[in-house]
Amino acid sequence: MRSQDLDAPLAMHLAQFTRKGRCHNFHAVPWPSVLDAAPCELAQHYRTLLGADLSRIDASWSGSAVDSFFTPHGPLADAQRKTADAFGADATFFGTSGTTTSNQIALESLRYRGADVLMDCTAHQSLLFAAEAMNVVPTPCAGTIENPCVDIEETANLLAQRVSEGRPFDILVLAATGYDGRKLRLDDALPRLVASSPTTALVIDEAWSALHAFIPSLAGSTALAVASRLSLRAPVLVTHSAHKTMAALRQGSYLHVLGSSSDIEKVRLARYRIHTTSPSWPILASLDLARVHAEQFGAGEFTRAVTLRAKLEAALRENPRTADMLASPRQDPYYDMDPLVLRLYVGPRSRAIKDWLLGEHHVLVTIAGDHLVVRLHFGVTDNDLDALINGLSLLASGSGPSALGPRATSPQGFEPAIGSHSCEYIIPYPPGVPLAWPGELWTDRHATALAQERTRGAEIYYLAAGGGTRRTASSDSMALGTVLHPGAEDKPT
Repeated sequence: MRSQDLDAPLAMHLAQFTRKGRCHNFHAVPWPSVLDAAPCELAQHYRTLLGADLSRIDASWSGSAVDSFFTPHGPLADAQRKTADAFGADATFFGTSGTTTSNQIALESLRYRGADVLMDCTAHQSLLFAAEAMNVVPTPCAGTIENPCVDIEETANLLAQRVSEGRPFDILVLAATGYDGRKLRLDDALPRLVASSPTTALVIDEAWSALHAFIPSLAGSTALAVASRLSLRAPVLVTHSAHKTMAALRQGSYLHVLGSSSDIEKVRLARYRIHTTSPSWPILASLDLARVHAEQFGAGEFTRAVTLRAKLEAALRENPRTADMLASPRQDPYYDMDPLVLRLYVGPRSRAIKDWLLGEHHVLVTIAGDHLVVRLHFGVTDNDLDALINGLSLLASGSGPSALGPRATSPQGFEPAIGSHSCEYIIPYPPGVPLAWPGELWTDRHATALAQERTRGAEIYYLAAGGGTRRTASSDSMALGTVLHPGAEDKPT
């Protein structure tokens, strides 16, 4: 069959896209790059398992053919044990449906009727939706509506207050790493929070920092390392989106447990309830290989990537036009930036610039508000860096998109009146962090932030609490239960 006769639009589009050559990916690790960067022996293992022989292992297997996914006793069990040891967990579960599913499994394992959850105000939507059947209260918020972060001191006070009242929170959910490159200083924050409520279970989403466990300068401040040094009276569950920073296939995810055998069994049963019964064996194999790759080469690749980040920053500073793009990081005692992330200020055209860089230069970056987010992961090469610098230089000299670009086609939905309470989650995507929660006071700052997201062309989703789509008048918002607080700058006096 001739290609022009093949009525498969997605397949044909992908074929045309890949014909352009290497995509200069500054978002997540482009898995094929491991074949270029890894030593010959390891690269050959990847090729054998996930390259030419992919069709042989991409099958629906279980039991004696390979191993049981839900109750492993052979090679999968061994791989998960080795991974738990590498990360410092009591148990690790592989997932092939992304960290969205791993987050759901983590919360499902802790769920019971009437459970109280203190939810990170910057949490990814997957955590919010997974906890909807429980009583959810957001952490106190600091920062701004456009760039929120958890007020750790106020959160610790709230935890302690609930303990003193005899009704401690059952679960605390933290988003330790963000889409925008921010990273919670867990070595400072976690001891403070655990001391305030020692019986509260922890669910920590470290989606963007799995590789940090293998970097000597960073390993001690990861969630598992910090939690293992504390006197814990409740389980700690940590999720990693392995494919974002390690050499794993898309949707590869780790779910780690620090806890008792009973805690581990609850996670196993929760995975049985939620995870697909047809897991991808290529993804499972890649999670095993990714751990080996990180153990052997993670530290060296990190050092190389840090060097590339410094090279990029120096090149941008040399040009007065691009020097203005270098953003000064916000100062917060409990947050810092991932050392492999560089944020570049480009203004409200950020989404159009992102699309222009991809369309014209085959350079993939992501955005956070008015910034481009550049991740210097181990798959980035000098050639990739040159392509990015060339695109940014042309942008600074006046080239680039002439307009903001097309707006998203998603429905406008109901926007609360200023001074009322939102009846829905209002979520710009990406990154999938709500601009407002059901019951949150809607202010002019919220309205401005939503208008900016629409102008950028973001997809805006409106979801009622509980997963419904019914539109309700703002006067009905009080019936939703707990009224969630507004941002810190809008707190009533």
